[in-house]
Amino acid sequence: MVRSIQTIVWFAVGIGLCFLVFHDPLNVNPETALQSPSFTFPGGTDRLGRDVLARASAGFRASIVIAGTAEMFSLGASLVANLFLLLLAKIRLKAFLSVPLLALRAVPPFLTGLALAALLGATQWGLIVALAMISFPFQVAVVEEEINASIEMAHIEGARAIGVPFYMILLRHVGKIATPRIMRYALLDLVGLVAFEALLGFVGMTRPPAPSIGAEIYNAGPYIATYPWLFLVPGLLLATGLIVFNAGFGRIVNGR
Repeated sequence: MVRSIQTIVWFAVGIGLCFLVFHDPLNVNPETALQSPSFTFPGGTDRLGRDVLARASAGFRASIVIAGTAEMFSLGASLVANLFLLLLAKIRLKAFLSVPLLALRAVPPFLTGLALAALLGATQWGLIVALAMISFPFQVAVVEEEINASIEMAHIEGARAIGVPFYMILLRHVGKIATPRIMRYALLDLVGLVAFEALLGFVGMTRPPAPSIGAEIYNAGPYIATYPWLFLVPGLLLATGLIVFNAGFGRIVNGR
């Protein structure tokens, strides 16, 4: 019971970080430019007078939405790819798909995402596709491993021996065994995709004027020495958010 409450607290803190918006993050007011943190602006303001904490919080929330959507696409594509791998294995043509998937894993994932984001443009869907392709090569390997491990279990081999159709084995037995473990990996992978989304924002793949926590950190570069809150507020919010969500998902994975 205590551990369940602790898990809820982790998620409550993480969700709370997404809604620290006390002012309009898009509101420009030169009269309040570069104000230090105060009761009116808890995170201070930037050079355009915008609320730094509100922009960081809104940007973090956008990162989670984009990363979550990309994770769902990546997971769906991984399941479809593994169905094709199983079908191709039956006709001994598995290498036609497995070799390109291995080649994808040989490319540094961030370079893949950066290239796709540049090609598709820094739109919301462009970032979703880029993040999904960062995740896909590794997620498909995890799904394949979990499915193969499930198929090799004794009772699955028994079902195959008595002539149960393969698709029924996949749906009724393998799916029930492999799905929880695949979902646990997907939860932890989601946290990584949030970090990658922030990194894409940091290198310029943004959607102005929409807030991007990565872009907020990058834009603070010239002001770190004189206006440190411009860097510290979004940087600490991102780090805290990644830690608390990782801790919360980690407890779910470990069955706590």
